[in-house]
Amino acid sequence: MSLIKPTVSIIVRTFNEEKWIGHCLRAIFDQNFDSFEVILVDNNSTDHTVQVAKRYPISKIVSIANFLPGKAINDGIRCSNGNYIVCISAHCIPKDNLWLKNLHKNFINSQKLAGVYGRQLPLSFTSDADKRDLLISFGQDKKVQVKDYFFHNANSMIPRAVWDKFPFDEKITNIEDRVWGKLVIEAGYKIIYEPSAPVYHYHGLHQHGNSSDRAKGIATILDRIDAESTGDLPNSLKPENIGIASILLINEIKIDKKSLEFKLLVNAVKELMLISFSSKIYILAYDEKIASELGAQWIDRNKLVFNTDNLNVEELLSLSLKEIESRGFYPEVILYVNHHYPFRPKNLFDQLITELQYMGLTSVFPCFIDYGHYWKKDLSGRFLQIDSSMDSRTDREPIMRALYGLGCATSSVEIRRGQITGDNVGIISFDNYQFTLNSREVGSRDIIKKLLNESK
Repeated sequence: MSLIKPTVSIIVRTFNEEKWIGHCLRAIFDQNFDSFEVILVDNNSTDHTVQVAKRYPISKIVSIANFLPGKAINDGIRCSNGNYIVCISAHCIPKDNLWLKNLHKNFINSQKLAGVYGRQLPLSFTSDADKRDLLISFGQDKKVQVKDYFFHNANSMIPRAVWDKFPFDEKITNIEDRVWGKLVIEAGYKIIYEPSAPVYHYHGLHQHGNSSDRAKGIATILDRIDAESTGDLPNSLKPENIGIASILLINEIKIDKKSLEFKLLVNAVKELMLISFSSKIYILAYDEKIASELGAQWIDRNKLVFNTDNLNVEELLSLSLKEIESRGFYPEVILYVNHHYPFRPKNLFDQLITELQYMGLTSVFPCFIDYGHYWKKDLSGRFLQIDSSMDSRTDREPIMRALYGLGCATSSVEIRRGQITGDNVGIISFDNYQFTLNSREVGSRDIIKKLLNESK
């Protein structure tokens, strides 16, 4: 039953996993292990899951409909060739390049071993309830189970010979791994929990019926006693290892090199070149000379196919991303920058990208903290106050004025969907009015010229 260098088939189930599948596959193909194949079982994903997966040397894509978890795994296994089967969820990311080897080592010279499942670690931004569940369920001690039939196939390996006898139940809608575990234990097999084969897993085990306050208390205690699980990210998610595309959008057909416009553009590109992480700079413009003179890559605005006549930033970024990906670069993060803002907070771009990745957000952008009083005109022509009251500054809730043009870091998943913020945002706030100065706003241009001259 043991092979020193077996052919392993890795089955990855997916449904709309565009955000995670690239990180999962990158970690899999980085494994220090010989001879394995990857089978993707996709449940009619409506996003770019399959397109992202095709960037990697996967062996087969199995398309299914009417998803049932056990049947999805079985269908993938039926299309595989390995003597050993690995099941891993698309949103699980192996922690290191020994993950596969540490799962397999348990089968060498082992008798009546039905399966091995590895540890699951929360991410730094996993919810308290999910973090609690993962840390309680997956400890640091290795276990050999002869009566306990707990088994979790989000990170597991089983021999094909065992699966031939005990395929996963194809009718049940959940806990197919637990049902399988009961079958093999009752048949006289054993199950091993291997903590040295960990993956990062965003989700927990029990998603309902949790008290958030209680969960937070438990998670805090567990964090203290298990430092390995906290405050870290898989290498592929860390800012220094992701693909970043910085995009500047130019509306003008031609720009005079002696103009303030060109000076602001030069300053913006210089700031982007100082980002601590690897970033490719793109300029969407009508004229190639602008990009080449600044050492950036050019996206020809003349060739973009627009869906509407009323173009907005979101559509321009989405079209730019499509063009970037057509050139073979698939960034995880888009950094939108408007060059008309000459006075940015120091190291803003690094802050945006770091917070986006470590907090697991869809987008991060700066906001100006504004305590002013604001009014608007309704449809009938009446003026209505939109802030709370005439209370003093200290008693009022501030309004957060978004300044996307200063720099907005967004997951490429959201940009591809045609939106710049998504539904899980982070805000870097400041109260320095100088940061808000925009050369295109009335009255700001002269102030900017004066401040730039004074800074020389």
